[in-house]
Amino acid sequence: MKKQNINHLTEKAVAVTLMLIDESGSMVALKSATEESHLGVVQNIQRECLNMPEMIQFMNTWSFGQSRITEKQKLTKIEPDSELQPLILKPNGSTPLFDAIGTACTQLEQELMRLRITNENTIVNVALFTDGFENSSREFSLNEVKRLIERLKLVGWTFHYYGSDKSVEEMAETMKFNHNVKMANTGEGFKKGMESFSEKSFHSKQEYLKSIKFQHENNQ
Repeated sequence: MKKQNINHLTEKAVAVTLMLIDESGSMVALKSATEESHLGVVQNIQRECLNMPEMIQFMNTWSFGQSRITEKQKLTKIEPDSELQPLILKPNGSTPLFDAIGTACTQLEQELMRLRITNENTIVNVALFTDGFENSSREFSLNEVKRLIERLKLVGWTFHYYGSDKSVEEMAETMKFNHNVKMANTGEGFKKGMESFSEKSFHSKQEYLKSIKFQHENNQ
C-alpha cells in the first residue's frame, strides 16, 4: 500500500489501527492465513470509510521475529479506493514481543504528534497477533511495556491481545491489555481472530462517533 500525504487534521474524528503481527519461526504454517486475514482487515476499514465518512482512518502494521521489528506498512490514510498491497511475512527466529510493542507504539505516538493528530479527536486500536510468548526482547522490558500501555490507555488507546498459546490471558493481564482472545493455533483460528478484531474495532469507532456527537450537541 502506498503511503499518502497526510495533512494537519482537526476537523474530523480520527481512527488509527495499529497491528503487530508475529513473524517468528513458529508462524510458518500460519503465514498464508495471516497475510490473507490482514488484507481482510484493511478491506473492512475501506468499507467503514464509506459507512462513516465523518471519520478519517489510518493504518500502521508492524511484524516481529528473531531480532527484527519491521514496519510493514507505514502510517497510511485509508480511502475506499486505496491501492492495496499484500502483507508479506517471512517467518524466522524467536519472538521479541516486548520490543515490538514498545517500538511500534512509541514510533506511532511520535508520528501522530508530528502530524498534529491530537488525542482529543483520535481513537487508536492496537491489535497484537501471536502464536507464542516473549523470549528475545533486548530494548524493552515487561515493566517498560506495561508503563507505556498504561499511559497510552489514558489518552484513548485500546489494546487487544490475540494469542494461541496457553498464556494468553495471563500475558494480557500482566501487560495491562484491555482485551484478550484465545485463538486456535491454526490458519482458521487466526482468520477468526482478525475477523473478531475487525468487528470489535468497528463497534468502538461507532461508539466513539456517538460520544463526539453527544458532546457536540451538549456544547451548543
